[in-house]
Amino acid sequence: MIDAITQALRERLSRLRSERQAQGDYVARVQAFVHDHVHWFDRRPITKREWDEAVGDTQASVLRVRR
Repeated sequence: MIDAITQALRERLSRLRSERQAQGDYVARVQAFVHDHVHWFDRRPITKREWDEAVGDTQASVLRVRR
């Protein structure tokens, strides 16, 4: 009985270690992807005007909705 419990705990520990290792690899892969592709994206802060144009939240659009 003790051997069966010990074996089950060893298997569970092995699965947990594998999951943890896989998650670490995932984070490393995502970081590598971001590092390789960061130049594709404009990361500067946007202005209020740019934001309003993107979401359509301008005074003219608000007035059209109210009518």
